[in-house]
Amino acid sequence: MTEYTLDTPQIAWWMPQIEDRGAAIMLSGFITVPGGASPDRYRITIDGQPFRNAGYMATQKPDMLTFRGLLNVAANFGDKNEIVLRVAHAGSDEPMRAWDQFQLARPGRALDAPLPPAKLTQRAIWTDPRTFEKWGYALKRKLDEATKPHLPASTDNLRMLDWGCGAGRMARYLVHEWQYTGIDIDREAIAWCSQNIKGGTFQLQSLEPNTGFPADTFDAAIGISIFTHLREEDQFAWLKELSRVVKPTGIVAVSVCGATSLANAENEIPVSDILKARGFCDTGVEATLKGVTADDSYYRNIYHTQDYIHRNWSRDFDILDILPGFVGNMQDMVLLRPRR
Repeated sequence: MTEYTLDTPQIAWWMPQIEDRGAAIMLSGFITVPGGASPDRYRITIDGQPFRNAGYMATQKPDMLTFRGLLNVAANFGDKNEIVLRVAHAGSDEPMRAWDQFQLARPGRALDAPLPPAKLTQRAIWTDPRTFEKWGYALKRKLDEATKPHLPASTDNLRMLDWGCGAGRMARYLVHEWQYTGIDIDREAIAWCSQNIKGGTFQLQSLEPNTGFPADTFDAAIGISIFTHLREEDQFAWLKELSRVVKPTGIVAVSVCGATSLANAENEIPVSDILKARGFCDTGVEATLKGVTADDSYYRNIYHTQDYIHRNWSRDFDILDILPGFVGNMQDMVLLRPRR
């Protein structure tokens, strides 16, 4: 009987609030260190320097530390358009791990598209519109760096599929650099993007794993927090569809909930035992899209092991890399190339 390897959770941090206050930005969130290690040794840095205005406080959970502080815009940005936040060792300020950076854009810049309504951003990542936009910017900047080794120097004439584009978290940036197409099962989100984000194409996607695009249409595809919600049989069907519509020379970047996500979740079922036995675990219905799609049971909560992905996804793809805790410092990013 196959036994799947359980991955090691990575140090994780999360900023549930990013609040612009004109001359300052209020940041608050938490740092967790899976495995029982004390989080007291870790701090947030700004461009490699300590976030000196942040206060840190222990919580009832032994592996969690909260932080909260005002970031002075003039002092920390200077003449820069963005700054980089990271988790680092207290004292040395050396980063704890790869891919935990959060690029924060300078406040006050003009946005090419308005912010989506709160009900749409809540469906996507449970945040207010302003925080939604900042998370989108940070993820797009990280994705640029991760996919750069696998793409041509310029993407201006390349076609991108944003599978599960939602309210345009990534679209507002990608439309300026790609021939962009966004698809989603949320009719209201697609309507909003079509009306407010210029330069891209948006279309409603059914629950069926068939986009209707010809083979080899796209040079790249992304799917942020989609495989985190699909039953196993739907997962395999969508892998085949993505492999079909993306060129063999292209790249697919999708996220999954792995060990880091699991370490920060509170599940009543023994997820770790199931993952060890199957490498894949469905914990049940996710209610976020209840009433939005034709089937309220379609949208699930799903976990994968990296071992499972290597063993099963390689039927349709070469696995280029798996980056732990990449998306929101929680979900793993899987980089793929179609195998045909």
